[in-house]
Formats: sequence, structure tokens, C-alpha cells
Amino acid sequence: MIRCSLTLALVMILSARLYSQEQKSVLRSANEAYAREEYAVAGALYKRLARSKGDKMPVDQWMRMARCYQEIGDFKEAADFYQHIISRPDHPSSAYFAYGEALRQLEQYDSARQQYTQFTTGNTDSLQLKAVALQSCDSAAIWARHPASVQLKALKELNTSGSDLVSGVVQRGLLLMSNGYRSLGLNGGAEAHPATDKRTEQPYYKAYIYKQYSQGNANMFLEELVPALLGKADYHIGPVCLNRTEDTLYATINIQGKDIPYTGKGPVNGIRRLQIFQSVKKDGKWTPLVMLPGLNVAGYSSSHAVLNSNGSILYFVSDRPGGYGQTDLWYCEKQADGSWGQPVNCGDKVNTVAAEIFPTVNEEGILYFSSKGYAGFGGYDIYRVKGSKASWEVPVNMKAPFNSGADDIGLILKQNNYEGYLASNKPGGMGRDDIYYFADPNYINRVNGNPSPYDEHKIPGNNNVPGTATPGGQPAPVIRKHTAEEEEDKRQLEQLKFYYDYNSASLLTESRKVLDLVAGVLKRNPGWKMVIASFADSRGPDQYNTDLSALRCYAVIDYLVSKGIDPKRLYYTNKGEQDPVNKCKDEVPCSEEEYKQNRRSELKVSW
Repeated sequence: MIRCSLTLALVMILSARLYSQEQKSVLRSANEAYAREEYAVAGALYKRLARSKGDKMPVDQWMRMARCYQEIGDFKEAADFYQHIISRPDHPSSAYFAYGEALRQLEQYDSARQQYTQFTTGNTDSLQLKAVALQSCDSAAIWARHPASVQLKALKELNTSGSDLVSGVVQRGLLLMSNGYRSLGLNGGAEAHPATDKRTEQPYYKAYIYKQYSQGNANMFLEELVPALLGKADYHIGPVCLNRTEDTLYATINIQGKDIPYTGKGPVNGIRRLQIFQSVKKDGKWTPLVMLPGLNVAGYSSSHAVLNSNGSILYFVSDRPGGYGQTDLWYCEKQADGSWGQPVNCGDKVNTVAAEIFPTVNEEGILYFSSKGYAGFGGYDIYRVKGSKASWEVPVNMKAPFNSGADDIGLILKQNNYEGYLASNKPGGMGRDDIYYFADPNYINRVNGNPSPYDEHKIPGNNNVPGTATPGGQPAPVIRKHTAEEEEDKRQLEQLKFYYDYNSASLLTESRKVLDLVAGVLKRNPGWKMVIASFADSRGPDQYNTDLSALRCYAVIDYLVSKGIDPKRLYYTNKGEQDPVNKCKDEVPCSEEEYKQNRRSELKVSW
């Protein structure tokens, strides 16, 4: 009996030692992963320790675990951890601020304010961030109650369980970066087991092009962007930017190779910095990638290159010395010999003590970017600012629905300036970051603070368009006699109707085919002008339907312009719910086919 007791005691002591060694091994692995910013790995390891140790786990490890979940976008889990942390007597004051950030990302602004007010610090930058955070709680609560009349639509055809976003518009379609497409059979090769980034436990990003991006086009397809040039990189690729003539490419790529520079953050092998590379197309082929000389700095990241409208200024993101915060926006100017000049910081009118990322240029003299350093909804918010180089006005928050409590980045406009895209990791998506599409017929006027132009539609004044008048004081136009062929062409055009799916401004395939014939008639009759009138069914608010019918007008105009018709010959009037062709008015139940008859565009010839 004594021998059995001694044996049992020895087994218990040995098990305890093995358990202790295992705990140390897990803790060491967690700390090393955290130092490498491998938040998905580190978070899972810290959580494993927390399950076994509970309150015996030091509070600094709880803080690291909470931050890991916040970094990978699991705001609810992070908030629960912070709530536990502040209940402990040994919690640091910084836990209040971190908890407030997580609550703000969950759009719980009153609760977030309570946490921010309890945060105390002597650090000037932290005090500045606290003031911004408190202002954000007040502003966001107000902004959320008055969103712009724009609907964001998640693009199911582009979103995956990974992270997907649009990085630019090119002649053939959209530039994308994604880690969710790598298992697809693109360019002839799918990857069954793509390499994984330990920061997120997701595959590394690659760059793609989405061709024929007009909504409703059945010929859309996705392919990897220049795989012969970019496909050999082992780590992250993207975003990628092309110049206007699309013969020069700028790509953000991780440092390659197994060994990377040591960062001095303990027993780890360092962090893979980002660098900007360039390639030029010569004789139809892309030259090998080269790092942009003078722009990249050893030991620091340079990324997210984007050109201004005429290609004379290159904006990018960097954490190099000389900045104001974690990452700043910088720029350099193109020199006479085609090289890029010395990088210059964009200044404190744009940059803050926090992080600025993902610049885009959609309109001349306008920069879009995301930041955590201004009053916002939470996470990264998208801002719009007028200016250039280091001279800027005050950045303006894009507000709801473009911004949310989550991370909202990369607002990209199509060249028509009313359709656009952004990426967000807000709840309800398919993956980590999802692509959202919007169409806003009043976008430019609205963001510039101008009134809606809906009462001043471009309808030419002549007696052949009902409801319009010749401009005051001018004689009525001389109406010549038209040929029988012209009269027949006019009659056929004015009998046409183009229908739409519910809540959509996308041209259907059959509509595109008919518009090809319309373009042919207009080319045969170069003196003709045409008015496009578009309508919506009675479902939905009046103003929303007015906006939707405007988008349907724009869709027809855009298509005809793409077929070579001068836009000066095209006019529009958006009718909203007016003039239904059947009984389907407000509160009158109808079949889907009956509703569809009112979702239409019609043509009126003006000669």
C-alpha cells in the first residue's frame, strides 16, 4: 500500500511538471506569434491558456489575447475579454480605451463612451486619441440616424469566405486583391492548399482583374492579374495600381525569401515588410519587377501606391521615420526623366497620431483614404479630402452607409462618377472583408454639398418633346419634312421599352441587344437627339424610386456612349413612380410581372 502511494505521488508530481512545461511551451509560442503579429495563431494559443488558467493567467496575457481577436475582426469576442479584464483589480487603465474601441466597433456608442471616460494617461498622443474617441461616440450616434439615401449591396459574385476588395478601375474592368480566390481554377490552375498567413490564418493576397464589370453582363469573368509577372511571389501581393495608359504597373509585395530582417522583438525571426515594385510593358510584355528606387526604406513598409489623375503624383502609405503616427500618407512627384522624386509626408492636415491607409484617387484634386485618427464610427473610416501633395483642406467623414463601426476601406468610383465600391468587414458579410457596390445618381453633387439637380434634367427644348418648352425669347426651331424611312425609324424607337429586375439599374441582356440596334439608328441619323425616360414600380420610398429611375437613365446613356454615340445627343428624365402603365400604384397588390411592366425605360426622339 505504501509503495502504491509513493508511485501515485511520483506520477502526480511528474504530470504536474509535464503540464507546467506544456504551459510554458504554449505561452512561449503565443508570445512569439504575438511578436510576429501572427494574431490568429497567438489568439488561439492565449485562449487555450485562459481556458486552463482563468484568472491565474496574468492580465497582460489577457490584454494580448483580446487584442488578437480585435485585430482579426472578432469584435464581440474581444469585447467579452476586455469586459473580464476590467473586472480584475489588477487591470491597466489602457483596458478601458481598448474596451471602448471594441464597443465602438460593435456600434455600442453609449457603452463605449463610458469606457473611454475612465481611461487615464499622461501620454499626449493617447490623450488626443481619447478626445477623438469621445467625439466619435457623439458624432457617430447622430450620423447613424441620418444616413445618405444610398444602398450598399454586397457583391455575391465577388465575395468569398476570405478577404476581398476592389483596388482600382481599368479599361477592361476592376482591379481586385483577394485571398479567397486562390482555390478557384483561374488562369488554368487552382491551389488546393495555398500558403497561409499566420497573422489571420487566411491565404496570402493575390491581385486579380474582373473583366466586363458592367452590372448584369452575363460575360463577366475573373482571372489572376499578370500571373507570369506576379504569380511567383510567395507572400502578399496587392494592391496593384496601373497608370492611365496601362503600360506601367505598381505593386505592393511582401519581402520575399525565407530569411527576413530581424526586428529586435525577442526570439522571433522578424516581420515581413511591404515594398512597392514597378514593371513597365514594352513590346506587349511586362519587364521584371524592380523596387522603386528612393521610395522604399529598409526596415520600414511602403505600400498602397496610387496615382493622381494625370499620373504626375504618386501617393503611398509608410511607417518610416518623419511621420506623425503609426502609418502616414506620403507622396512623390514624377521628374522630367520619368523617375520619382524624394518622398514627402502629406502633412498633419491629413495624417494623425493613428494610422492612415489605403489612399485612392477618384476625382481630380480629391483624395480618399481610411483612418483611425479622426472622429468616426469605429475601426477604419473612409474620408474624402480636397487638395494635393502637402496642401489639404479638412478631411470629411463619408458617414453612413459608407462607414460603419467595422473597418471600411478603399472607396473606388467607376469613371461615370456615380457607381462605386468599397470593402468592409462589418457583420453580415460572407468573409473577413467583403466588397460592396453602390449606385448614387447624385453622388458628386452630394459629396460637394450641392443641391440635388433632379429638377433640372437635361431635356432639349423643342416642340417634339411633350412637356418641354423652347428657351425663353428664342424662336421655335424650324421643323423640316422627314423621309418615310426616318419616320419609321422614329416610330420604332419610340415603341421600345427596356425592363429591369426589382431594385436594379442593370441592363438585361435582351436590352443590350436592342440598344445595339438603337445605336445603329442614331449613327445613321447624326442630327437626332434622344430623351431617355425611366420609371420605377410603386414599391419603396418615393425619393428612393426617383433615384433608382435616374440610375436606369444613366445605364442606357452609358451603354449608348460605349457604342460611340456622342453624350451631347442624349438627355434624360427620371420619372420615379409616375405614369404606371397598369393599376400597380401604392398599396395595390400586383403580380411580379405586373410590377415589371412599370420598371422600364422609354425613348423619345428629338429632331
